[in-house]
Amino acid sequence: MTTENFRFYIKVRTALGIPARIIHDELNSVYGNEAPGLSTVERWSKLFRDGREEIEDKPRP
Repeated sequence: MTTENFRFYIKVRTALGIPARIIHDELNSVYGNEAPGLSTVERWSKLFRDGREEIEDKPRP
């Protein structure tokens, strides 16, 4: 699964009101070590709750 796929999943589950810990547990149960870490899921979940729409990285200066 690509990074963008993981982020899309996090975005959708966050929109449904699912806590980051649960999202992480779901991803970890399916993808194991390939899944993003809890802190990454928490960070992206917060970004999406705060209104971010894009799942791609922003360009670096």
